[in-house]
Amino acid sequence: MTFESRLYDLGYFEGLHKSHWFTNPPRKYEERNRDTLRVVKPAPSDRILELGSARGDVSFFLAAHAKEVVGVDASDDALSLAEAGRVRRGVSNVRFVKADVADLSAFADHSFDAVAAIDLVEHIDDPTLSAMLRECRRVLVVGGRLGLYTPDRAHYVERLKAHGVLLRQFPQHVAVRRAEAYRQFLFDAGFHVDLDAYSVSPFPGVRRIEAALAPLPLVGPTFRYRILLSAERR
Repeated sequence: MTFESRLYDLGYFEGLHKSHWFTNPPRKYEERNRDTLRVVKPAPSDRILELGSARGDVSFFLAAHAKEVVGVDASDDALSLAEAGRVRRGVSNVRFVKADVADLSAFADHSFDAVAAIDLVEHIDDPTLSAMLRECRRVLVVGGRLGLYTPDRAHYVERLKAHGVLLRQFPQHVAVRRAEAYRQFLFDAGFHVDLDAYSVSPFPGVRRIEAALAPLPLVGPTFRYRILLSAERR
């Protein structure tokens, strides 16, 4: 068994998103869904590719807003859980394909209107991210959109995790980056960023403080929980 397969075993995927009143409140996923719509901008006629689809939660959500959704993941366990979820839900406009996000050769050029990378890019290193973005540009139609939603390295919680102070980073999060790093990656891959935003923590009490401080100059990024970027293939 490889180190990566130990990190992403069946237990990892089965344990995703277990509800907890503070660490995983329902609001967390409600707001992720809200932000997913904001960055992906799905239309009823769209064909959407979701990268790192895991159990398919985001793919199923997007399916209600698009013509077709294709989820890709490199894990057989993830794909099995996703397919079981599709059958259980009776969803007909979603399918799942085994693929590495850096190699989307299973898909033709210009075959998708939008690509969703939701809670994904913190799991991949820089060379993989660069390759993924090149592949995204290839499979998108001209004017197609790439939506990114990911933790912000500038946020105080991520800073504590990075230095092992009070909190520990998830071992699966190999590259939590700042917003400016993603802007540069997207520019280098030939994308134009047309939405550059953030969201604040969904956690009780904390969210009000962050909402007040996040818009401020200089200190603002410290209180920005998630990066929201939408980029267009031109």
